[in-house]
Amino acid sequence: MDDLDLEDRWHSPYSSADRSHRETAQKVTLHARPVNTLKVGQVAAEVGVSVQTLHYYERLELLPKPKRSAANYRLYSPEAIRRVQFIKKAQAIGMTLEETKQILDLKDHGREPCRQVAELGEKHLREINARLAQLRAYRRALAKSVSVWRKENLSERHCAGEFCDLIERLPIGRKLSKKIV
Repeated sequence: MDDLDLEDRWHSPYSSADRSHRETAQKVTLHARPVNTLKVGQVAAEVGVSVQTLHYYERLELLPKPKRSAANYRLYSPEAIRRVQFIKKAQAIGMTLEETKQILDLKDHGREPCRQVAELGEKHLREINARLAQLRAYRRALAKSVSVWRKENLSERHCAGEFCDLIERLPIGRKLSKKIV
């Protein structure tokens, strides 16, 4: 044994044969992962969602099933980042995951989804306008009730009704819903 071997043994718990085997294994591992692939955690961090969200998108077929590494890690293409960003933007404007899936399916099959996106946008705009009208009606009913509540002597009042008659007396429910719809 020469001085170098003794020095290596002294500083490393592994024999030179063990180190050689480890280095070969590391080289194989580095070459086993295809170029331009990302692990699930990298994609999740890049787009600001959880790993579970990505798995959920896969189950719903919003994301294609990723390739797998030799160690069974999910390996995504960089396109997955753009796709998840699109999904999040669609959600932000009120589209459901099912609607988003329909749009992505059209695009995946070489068809232009813009007409369907415009129709969905119009539908969501109508729903938002209806919801705003409903909220305005709720606001008017609550404002009227709160002004009446202020006039009542709440500090001396004993709560009537099953839960609290202040809420139970509100016209919200069937009467108000009928006016809104």
